[in-house]
Amino acid sequence: MKIIIIGLGLIGGSIAKSLSSSNNHEILAFDIDKSSIRNAIDNKSISGALNALDDLGNTEFKDSLVIISTPPNVSIEVLQSLHFLFNSSVTITDTTSTKNSLHKSLQKLNFPKNIIFSHPVAGSHLSGEINSVSGLFEGKSTVLSYHDSAALIHINRVTSLWELLGSKVAVLDAELHDQIFAYTSHLPHVVAYALLNTLKGLDKDDLSLFSGGGLGEFLRLVSSSPEMWTDIFSMNEKNISIAIEELIQNLNLLKDQITNEPKILRNLLIELKDFKESNY
Repeated sequence: MKIIIIGLGLIGGSIAKSLSSSNNHEILAFDIDKSSIRNAIDNKSISGALNALDDLGNTEFKDSLVIISTPPNVSIEVLQSLHFLFNSSVTITDTTSTKNSLHKSLQKLNFPKNIIFSHPVAGSHLSGEINSVSGLFEGKSTVLSYHDSAALIHINRVTSLWELLGSKVAVLDAELHDQIFAYTSHLPHVVAYALLNTLKGLDKDDLSLFSGGGLGEFLRLVSSSPEMWTDIFSMNEKNISIAIEELIQNLNLLKDQITNEPKILRNLLIELKDFKESNY
């Protein structure tokens, strides 16, 4: 089967490298960054490149799998540009961490049966094909989201892809997906940006001399792509705003207990420590 990866960044490049040892698939790619294409060809993670996305309409791509692995806002544009493949034998999936905007973009098109959204819960604060690695998805979860009209053959094709890559596959409704990941993925990034902005406001030289490894490990999230996270925050702003409000309430609770109720504070910290050790 032909697998075509649109966008050879960290995720797209890692998919290509992880699949390159498979003899059952021909891996092709499309990227406007030609250096990424050259790197991928040189390291033999892809066998060739498309000159244009319109090429996917050729008969040689019948029954192939197309993976859109571009930033969230770009993914919507790419998906809409592939309208000539809707309801065809070609399976279309993606890798973005927000789904409801993509899902809504298909409403006017009556939800083509060959589109299965994917969110591999794996990655790094680094970006680009140069930082892609084989095995990135092994042991990690990948969440699928699709409309009731989706055809089983396309669901199975996407499920098989992620299982081949070593992922544990789960299914979530697109709206619920964005609600959950607002808390588990997007909010931690918001907190990292806010914390660093707080430290920046202290106007002290070389604070790294006075911090342990935990601070640096947490703040590494800020090294993620600003463009990608601007897209994610904007596309899931409603759910993220709700999560931020709940976090503010909990910060105020901790503030009050630190100031006025140390015994209650201790009990809360013990409770949260036990919860963390049981769940994360």
